[in-house]
Amino acid sequence: MHSNTSENKDKLFRRLKRPKRLQKGFLRQLLSNRYALLIVVLFSAFVLILLRTANLHLFGQSTHTALESSGSSSELSLSAPRGDIVDRNGVPLAVTESINTISIVNVGMDNSAFNRMLLDLAKLFEENKVETESDFRTYLDISQADRKALEEGALNVTNFVFKRSWEEIEVFQTNSDTFNLYTPEEASNLSQRQRLVKQTPREFFDFLLYDFFYIEPVVDEGNRLYSDYEAFQIMEMRYLILKNNWNFNIKEPILLANNVPDTISSLLNEQNYRFPGITVGQRYLRRYTSDSDIVSHALGYVGQISSEEYDALKSEGYGLNDVVGKTGVEQAAERYLRGIEGAYTIETWTDSESGNPVAYPGSMGKAPQAGNEVRLTIDINLQRVGRDNLERKLRELRGFERGDRVMSAPAGSVIAMDAKTGAVLVNANYPDYHVSDFVEQYTDPVAAARVQQYLSDTDGLPLLNRGISQAYAPGSTFKPVTAMAAFESGTMTAADTIYRCNGHEEIGGLTWNCLQEPINGHGELNLQYGLMTSCNLYFYLLGVDVGIDAISDMAQRLGLGESSNLDIGGENIGVRPSRSLKQEINTNPGDQIWFIADTVQTSIGQFYNSYTMLQMARAIGGIATDYLLTPHFIKEVVAEDGTVLVPEQIERIPLNLDESGRNLINQGMTGLTTWDQGRTADLFRDFPVSVAAKTGTSEVVGPDGEIYTNAVFVCYAPASDPEIIIASILEDSSYGDQSADIAYRILCEYFGHTPTHSYMGLYDDESARLTEGFGNY
Repeated sequence: MHSNTSENKDKLFRRLKRPKRLQKGFLRQLLSNRYALLIVVLFSAFVLILLRTANLHLFGQSTHTALESSGSSSELSLSAPRGDIVDRNGVPLAVTESINTISIVNVGMDNSAFNRMLLDLAKLFEENKVETESDFRTYLDISQADRKALEEGALNVTNFVFKRSWEEIEVFQTNSDTFNLYTPEEASNLSQRQRLVKQTPREFFDFLLYDFFYIEPVVDEGNRLYSDYEAFQIMEMRYLILKNNWNFNIKEPILLANNVPDTISSLLNEQNYRFPGITVGQRYLRRYTSDSDIVSHALGYVGQISSEEYDALKSEGYGLNDVVGKTGVEQAAERYLRGIEGAYTIETWTDSESGNPVAYPGSMGKAPQAGNEVRLTIDINLQRVGRDNLERKLRELRGFERGDRVMSAPAGSVIAMDAKTGAVLVNANYPDYHVSDFVEQYTDPVAAARVQQYLSDTDGLPLLNRGISQAYAPGSTFKPVTAMAAFESGTMTAADTIYRCNGHEEIGGLTWNCLQEPINGHGELNLQYGLMTSCNLYFYLLGVDVGIDAISDMAQRLGLGESSNLDIGGENIGVRPSRSLKQEINTNPGDQIWFIADTVQTSIGQFYNSYTMLQMARAIGGIATDYLLTPHFIKEVVAEDGTVLVPEQIERIPLNLDESGRNLINQGMTGLTTWDQGRTADLFRDFPVSVAAKTGTSEVVGPDGEIYTNAVFVCYAPASDPEIIIASILEDSSYGDQSADIAYRILCEYFGHTPTHSYMGLYDDESARLTEGFGNY
C-alpha cells in the first residue's frame, strides 16, 4: 500500500514538471528564430507606446522635458477680485479693476546670475517706463546733472547724492533689518567699528557695490562687470527684495512693479527662461464710480488692514497686506464682498548644461473666486436729488437773519425710507467727501491732501454719517409722538381733543407762552389744528396731562432712544427723556428730581430729546403705518452666477396703536400741507399725491453758549397708504418749513412729478449740480 502511494506521487510530480520543460524548450526555439524574436521586440515597443499615450491622456505632458534633472515646486496665492456694490437698480457704485503685476520668487539663483537677471529686468522696465515699488532712489540717487546726461544718451553716471536729511540717511543705513550699519557712538566693538555709517553717497554706493550686495567681486576699476549706472539699477531692485527679505527667504512672492503694460507681461511670460523666479500676476484695485461721491457715507471705503483688524481676522485667512472695508457697507458686508484666493505652483528646475535654475508656471491648484455683489437699498436717482437739494438749501439759507442772529447753515442730513420695508432709499449728508480719495491717496497728492483735511476737520466733520450718527433735538416733529402717547395712555380720545390756547399759561409755577400768538392765543384747538398750527401751548397742556412716563414709553415703542439693529456701523441710539435718565446723568440730588417743567419741554421735542433723522423717520413711519420697521441699507447679496445668497431682511413689528388716534394725527399732518399758510402748504397743496408732514424748529445751545436753531422736517406719502417716509435737518438755519423744499424734490422724483415750484433763494438753476460741495474741499 505504501509503495503504490509513493509510485503515484512520483508520477504526479513528473506530470507537474513536464509543462515547464516544454516551456523552456519552446523559448529556446523561439529565441533561435530571428523572425520570432523580431515579433517580440515589436510587440514590446507597441506596449510601451500604448502605456506612454495613456499616461499623457490621463496626466498631461510636462513642459519641462528638456531639463534633464529633478525640480521643486512652490505654491503661490492668486488674489481674488472684491465684489461690486450697486444701487437698488444695479447702478455700479464700487467696482474692481485688474492691473498686471510683476513679482519675484526665490528660486535659489547664485548671486552673480541673480544680479545679471535683475539688471536685464531693470533695463526692460526702464525702456517701457515701468516704475518699480522700490523707494531706494528716495535715499540715494544719481545727481541731477548725471540724470540729464542719461536723458541725452549718456551710458554711465559717476555722481550720487543723498536725497534726504542726514538724520534720515543715518536711520536708513543703521536699520537692523536692512544694512545694519553703526554710528561711531553706537559702535562698541571691532566688528561694529568695521561697519560704520558711510558719510558720503559715493562711499555708501561702493559699500553696496563691493561689500554688501557683492555686485562686483573685487575693487578693480579696470575689470568691472557693470557700469556705475547698471550697478545702481541692480541696487534698486536688491534693496526692494532686502526690505522683504523674510518673505523672499520663505519663497513668498515680492511685488516688484504694479500696473505693468500687457506687452511687458506677455514678453515676460514668453521669455520666462530669461527671468527665473519672475512671475506675472494680477492685482485687483477698488474703483469708485462718479456716482459714489453722492452716497459716500452709506457706501464707505476700503483701506489697508490695520494691526487690530489683522488680529481679529487672521483666523479667517486674512493677510498683513490685505485690503478691507473700513466704513459703511464696504465694512458691513466685508465677508460677502471679499473674494476667495486661489493658488498655483511655480516649478523650479536646474538646467543640466548651464547649472542655472529655470522657473516655469506650474499647475493651477485652485482658481480664485470673486467676491459677491452687494445690492444697496439706496436709489441713486433719489439720492442725487436729496443730496443736491440738501446742499442747495443750506447755501440758500446761509446769511439768513433770524432776530439778531445770522444763520451759518453749515451742515445737514436727509433720510428717505421705504414705508413698507424699512429700506433706506436716501442717506444724504452735507458736508460729504470724495470716497475715491481714500484709494487714490497713494498715487494722487491732491487726493492725499483732501484725505488729511477730512480727517482733521473737527468742525465740518465731513466723514460723519449725520443721518445715522448725529442725534438732534427733534423740536415740534416730536409732537405726533406726544399725541400718540395721549391716546395710548387714555388721556385723550377721538371725541375730546380740545385744549385752549390763551397765549400764555402758568404751568408748574412757570409762565409758558405760545410762540405764534403770545398775546391773544389761538383759542380752542382740537388735535388736528394743534398739529397744523404747531401750537406749543396746546402740547404743553397735553404733555403735562399725559405725563413723562407715558411719553417716554411711547417714544420707546416707536424706537426712539433705542438701537434699530441697523446693518451698517455707526448708529447713534439717541437720548430719550425719562425720570431714570435725569437721575443717571445728574449727581446733585436736587437736579435728579423730575419737574413739571421738564415734561413741558419734553412734550415739544426739547429738553433731553435727541434722535437721528433715521430714528425720526422710523418713529413717524410707525405712527403712519402701525408697524415699526427695521431700517436697512443692504437689499441683497448676489453670487457671481446670479444666485441670491442673502435676500432682503424685512422686519415689521406690529405696534397695535390706537387707530382713532392715528387717524386724527394723520389728518393734522395732512392739513399742514393743504391749508393756506406756510411754505409747506405752498409746495404740497397742488401735489398729485396727498402728503402728511410736520415741521420743527428746535433750539440748541452751541459750544459758545449761544442759542441757535435747527430746521427739522418729517413727512410721508401717500398720506392714506404710505410708501415713503422722509426726515431732514438743516443745522443753524431757519424755521422748519424752510426745509420742506428738500422733501418736495425727493417726492417729485419718487412719484414722477415735474417740480412746479422753484427755490426761493439764489440757486434757481436746476440743471447745474453744486460740485463745489464736499465740505468745500
